[in-house]
Amino acid sequence: MNRTLLIESAMRGMLFVNGQFCGPMERDGQAFPLGQNAEIYVQLFPFGEATPLAVGLEMREGRLKNLYPKENAFALLWPDGIVQLELRMQIQEEQEQSAQRMEPDVLLRYLHLRLAGDPRASLLRAGQTDADAPDLSAYYAAVPMRFAGSDVPDGYALRAGLVRRTAENAACVDTALAQAIDGAQGRRLIGRVDIVQADVVRI
Repeated sequence: MNRTLLIESAMRGMLFVNGQFCGPMERDGQAFPLGQNAEIYVQLFPFGEATPLAVGLEMREGRLKNLYPKENAFALLWPDGIVQLELRMQIQEEQEQSAQRMEPDVLLRYLHLRLAGDPRASLLRAGQTDADAPDLSAYYAAVPMRFAGSDVPDGYALRAGLVRRTAENAACVDTALAQAIDGAQGRRLIGRVDIVQADVVRI
């Protein structure tokens, strides 16, 4: 499996990786190959008066072993070997703003309501009972699948990401798969929902 480190930051600046200048950091980020065993040191020198950031990341046997300092670095582990490293001054605020910019589809709306404990989530499912609903107790957020991941199995038309924390400043994205059912007045509803956990060990 090819592994990729995607470094992103809400701040524009000059990026250095392991002491090597890698050009300007834009909002789209920069991607680098990532080995199963690696020690990577990232420096970002923001334009303007913001304080420079320095972050260390350590991989061992495909597992994220260490990421520091916790207040300035957050790793999101996506399916298919992508490690999204966010360099942020205010991690939680940036994540919330990013989520608000996304227009959720019916599966994301359902997952958001479920995570919030909102009973209206059941209105988005077709012919299903609460007993059929997947257990979401391990998750704290639902996100669009930014990276494609594996092919969707037959019978599932909808896909979204469920985020579960693996460390104080790291999390992985599992895949929620759902059947799409056409309801009355052209309204799309959700049928069966299954969750496929990411293989965090071999990212």
